[in-house]
Amino acid sequence: MRRVLMPMVLAAFVMLVSSAGARAFELTVVHVNDTHSHLEPCPAKLSFDDQKTYVKLGGWDRLKTKVDAVRAKNPNVALLHAGDAVQGTLYFTKYLGKPEMEFMNLLGFDAMVLGNHEFDKGPDVLAHFLKYAHFPVLCANLRPGAESALADEVRPYVILEFNGERVGVIGLTLEETRVISRPAPATFADAFETAKQCVAELEGKGVNKIIALTHMGYDADKKLAASVAGIDLVVGGHSHTLLDDGKSLAALGLHSGGPYPTRVTGPDGSDVYVVTSWKWAMAVGVLRTVFDDAGHVTECGGNAVLLLSDSFQRKNGTGEKVELQGAARNAVMDAVVKSPMAEVVGPDADADALLAPYKKGLESMRNEVIGRAAQSLPHIRVPGVTESGQDLPQGSMIAPIVCDSMLWKAQSVGLKPDLALQNGGGVRTGVERGPITVGTAYTLMPFGNTLMVLDLKGAQVQKALENGATRQGGAFAYVAGARYTVDMNRPEGERVTSVDIRRGDRWEALDSEATYRMVTISYLADGGDDYQVLKNAVGHRYDTGFVDAQVFMDYVRMKKTLQRPESTGITFIPAN
Repeated sequence: MRRVLMPMVLAAFVMLVSSAGARAFELTVVHVNDTHSHLEPCPAKLSFDDQKTYVKLGGWDRLKTKVDAVRAKNPNVALLHAGDAVQGTLYFTKYLGKPEMEFMNLLGFDAMVLGNHEFDKGPDVLAHFLKYAHFPVLCANLRPGAESALADEVRPYVILEFNGERVGVIGLTLEETRVISRPAPATFADAFETAKQCVAELEGKGVNKIIALTHMGYDADKKLAASVAGIDLVVGGHSHTLLDDGKSLAALGLHSGGPYPTRVTGPDGSDVYVVTSWKWAMAVGVLRTVFDDAGHVTECGGNAVLLLSDSFQRKNGTGEKVELQGAARNAVMDAVVKSPMAEVVGPDADADALLAPYKKGLESMRNEVIGRAAQSLPHIRVPGVTESGQDLPQGSMIAPIVCDSMLWKAQSVGLKPDLALQNGGGVRTGVERGPITVGTAYTLMPFGNTLMVLDLKGAQVQKALENGATRQGGAFAYVAGARYTVDMNRPEGERVTSVDIRRGDRWEALDSEATYRMVTISYLADGGDDYQVLKNAVGHRYDTGFVDAQVFMDYVRMKKTLQRPESTGITFIPAN
């Protein structure tokens, strides 16, 4: 049995099993992070036998089934959430965190650390939805302020007890939250120094097994493990990183960010293990760790497990998605069984019952008017003539506004972007003159892409635009904060003849050696539409967690009325 000695953490799931040795103690940490209000399963693409297969991953109903199964096989369990439980779907837009907390109560989380997106609506809204949490919520480096409602809702750490064994869990959040979200007047102290103080306090209380539950990103987690003595495990979030054994993700057509778990040498020479578990509850980490009597880790292993529904689809000859049957389905099921990182999981009835009234409440919200369009804003993927015969020599009238919304959002949270880039295929339709609704936004951008911020050299920006000019179709690039000329009479790779970046009221020619910060969508940042230059970019790379449709909605609410742009920023010279 697990007993909470100090109610201070949210989102930790630990499982204990007896092991060989006098006082060996086995702990299984079950963990998720960056679930971002994705309460329902998410559409995704995996590869089976090198064939693209459309699946659904996650959903809190399946997460509960998996958590229950792990608990059933282990005598002591603790469940951890590494932050950003909210912000990303209409569930948070409408209900402001209540259903997320209720689902976490249903699953029996032991602790959660605050992520930056918990602060997006300000500390008062955060404090309000945390009142629904029946588990400890942690953030040791938060300085909420004397009058803040958060002072009574958030604690620095918690001590969990399993049949006499005590485990300390410290919550740490990235300090940049102060500029990428809205925590004011709350501030954040140095996470590493705070961790050292908390470790000393816990050790002073006789705790020799310590987990850092963090929302700082995978790279920062590894630095923490190497810098602060006394930490045994780092369970992290923020970077949306998926880890594996070096081969399992590639077999599924996914990218690995590193090994699960990642072993780091601590400052005292001990092994420290770092884990994280992707995003949106599409995967759950299950980490089994054995400690000796002195609190040293003697064994550590596990996996992040993809939670699959039992639906598998592929496109037929006409491009229509059809359900796999017979031998094709059996082959996929066999591949799932053989993979240590994939599992078909059924839904939990209690979780489905909890979701039902919230899901029904979203139906009316789709008709909510958020603004209006002063003129029609037609869409075309590549400049030219639409199917209805309308001539759009500068291209889409709505895609540049989508880019404007991306640039505005990144600017508003202090990310200092220079330009935004959106592929024409990522915008699905035009917008008619008149009211713009919530449903309009989600019809316009239905894929749930998040905004990504990348640092690129000017030459890479040019190459990205060339990719759009070469592939055309859905890959064609629309921009904000930039303008460019594309000549379709020139050879592929040489069609973009000029690029300028806006600097206040003036324009500057793109410098191939200078560094520019681009905001784009996760689909393109991951190499979609062959934007390999974005996928392979090194340096600063940050998934904001902001969903494109939600960003567009916020932008429309701010602008109130959308006007057709005088210029899309594109001078398009068609082929002769």
